[in-house]
Amino acid sequence: MLQQTQVERVVPKFTAFVERFPDLAALARASTADVLRAWKGLGYNTRAVRLKRVAETVIERFGGTMPSDSAALRGLPGIGPYTASAIRAFAFDLDDLPVDTNVRRIAERFGAELSPPRGKAHDWASALMDLGATVCTARTPTCLVCPLHVECKAMSEPRSGRAINRKHKRGRNAASELPFKSSARYARGRVIDRLRELAPGERISLLDLHRDLSAVLPGRSAEDLGSFVAALERDGLIARDGDAVALSD
Repeated sequence: MLQQTQVERVVPKFTAFVERFPDLAALARASTADVLRAWKGLGYNTRAVRLKRVAETVIERFGGTMPSDSAALRGLPGIGPYTASAIRAFAFDLDDLPVDTNVRRIAERFGAELSPPRGKAHDWASALMDLGATVCTARTPTCLVCPLHVECKAMSEPRSGRAINRKHKRGRNAASELPFKSSARYARGRVIDRLRELAPGERISLLDLHRDLSAVLPGRSAEDLGSFVAALERDGLIARDGDAVALSD
């Protein structure tokens, strides 16, 4: 849930989610539609589908016990190197470090590898992520209060703060400046939100779906909607029966 979603949004959703699906077996048994309904408000809905597939695979291959081995974790659906490292560090406290944007930025500025002390992976990873989010930030790092500033190579460079800021500004992607409401991701999210409102077993025609979403997706044609629906179907989030669609079972 924390991948690309802020902590304050995740905490209440996480609590409700684990109450609804208290273990991997419960999640594996649930329909995709129920999982997507519980995921509402978090965005990036494909994560919910992948999470359910992970639960199903762990039940089938590992008897319901989450593996801690890196290779086994990376063999699960949708789990890559970062997520495998995060599970190992946070769930098992094994000597692994998930490198997100904040941790990568700290390592680049510090100029040396940041390996967790033995047996301290959970605390080490948490500390680095918090440091990158609050102190060693992309645009306005507060270097003098950073606990790493004495040994940080960026601090030894002249006008380091300005150099750091210029480097990160140059790396910004122009695509990130596009209004979110104009993006395909926003449109796909609104399609899922509308389908969440349907009763279990109910479907809606593409014509009615386009009509219902016209206010929140102004300027989007029926052809546009069809392309969003096709993409969601490929991702396993929705099922289509002729001209009618619903969340996947």
